[in-house]
Parts: sequence; C-alpha cells; structure tokens
Amino acid sequence: MGPFPKSKAQIRQIAQSVLLSKIAPIVVASMGRSGSTLVHDAICRGLAEARFGHSGRLATGLVAGYAWDLSAAPLRNGVAYKTHALAEELDGRSDVKVVFLFGSAVDSAVSVINARKVKGDAWIASHFDHLRGEGGLAELAERDVLRFSDQLDGWTSLTSTPAIAMKYDSLWHNQDSLSDFLGFPIALPPRRERSAKQVDSKILKRLQQTYALLESRIAAMPDVIRSGPEEKAQAGMKNQ
Repeated sequence: MGPFPKSKAQIRQIAQSVLLSKIAPIVVASMGRSGSTLVHDAICRGLAEARFGHSGRLATGLVAGYAWDLSAAPLRNGVAYKTHALAEELDGRSDVKVVFLFGSAVDSAVSVINARKVKGDAWIASHFDHLRGEGGLAELAERDVLRFSDQLDGWTSLTSTPAIAMKYDSLWHNQDSLSDFLGFPIALPPRRERSAKQVDSKILKRLQQTYALLESRIAAMPDVIRSGPEEKAQAGMKNQ
C-alpha cells in the first residue's frame, strides 16, 4: 500500500517551501476579535498580487498560513501567518514583519461570549488556547484571562522585530501606513458596521468594571504604533 494521501494543508505547506520569495514572512497578530481575519485576508490578496501578479483563490491560498504556535512555526518568506500567540514566542526575530491589531477589550470580550452561541464550546476552548488564556470563559468578566494586556505590552514594544500596531477603528484611515510598512499595496474591503452584540446587562457592567483601566489605556493609545529596530535607533538618536 502506498503512502497516505496528503491533506490540502500539507500540500500548501510543501508548495510554500519550494516557491521561494524575497518578501519577509508576515505575522498578523491580535488580541482576538479585533479585525485580524479581515486584515490577514487583505494582506494575503496584496501579497499574492506582489508575488504572482494576481489574487485568485489559488494564489492567495499559497501565501496564507496560520501559526498558532509561533515558537514552532517555520515562518517562510512570502507567507502571511495569522496568530493569537504572545510576542515573546517570536523570540526576537529580525527577519519577520509583524502587524498587530487591537481594539476595545470589552468589545473583544463580548464578541467571545457571543461567539460561543454560534461556534460552540470547542471553538471557545481553541480560542482560549490560541490566546494562551489563563482561565476559562466563566472568569472572563472577572479578570483578564485572555491576557489582552500582555498582548498589548508585548506586540507594541518589540525592539528586534519590525512591527506596526493598528487600532481596529482606524484601519480604513490608515491603509497607506500598512501598505508602506509591508512594501506592497493593501486594500481593505469597504467597512461594514459590526452587528450589535447582545450580552446580559449585568455581565456587560461587570466587564466594563473589570477592564476599565485597560479600556482607558487603549483609548489613549495612538491609532498606529511603529516599533522595531528603526524606531529604536531613531529614539536613541533623539536621546543623544
């Protein structure tokens, strides 16, 4: 009997390993429910255009990847990887570009609660695992079990890895900044208002209390934050 047939994911990984590119690997990270899927899809379309001259389904599939365990992922050139892992797992790599998406912690928490109704407990368990959660859904309104604060601290303070952090609500006003950072055009789809998310008023009030300080911090943060070697060098020059 011959070898087992390979899955589509395995075939894609093989193709990615042999189709060489000079474009650095791209990691699209987020605190979860902050537009990472939308931005990852847009980056894959732009990356496919840059590499193959078109953004058809096959081409975009060849540049798309997922890296739920960043420390073990190959991170190949010319591929954009979606992740919810922590920045520390990137281990200071300088040959990668990072796009980090963030937004309201309360909105993210409410979105997770509502996702359970549609996607079920298995998805919740997977989401908590991807975000390196320290607790379960029952504790989400009591403390930062999904480590939103750790995500913000890690991804916005990289020193060795070129990175751009972008606030969800500002994405459509800063597409040029994203394109400039990545080195090829990015076009987001027209913005659609997110559907209203309903959650029990008592739970919502508790979420607002639990994440009040973090919400204030996020609201005060710039819409776009650049970090990495160039920004570190410029800061050093200013301090001389």
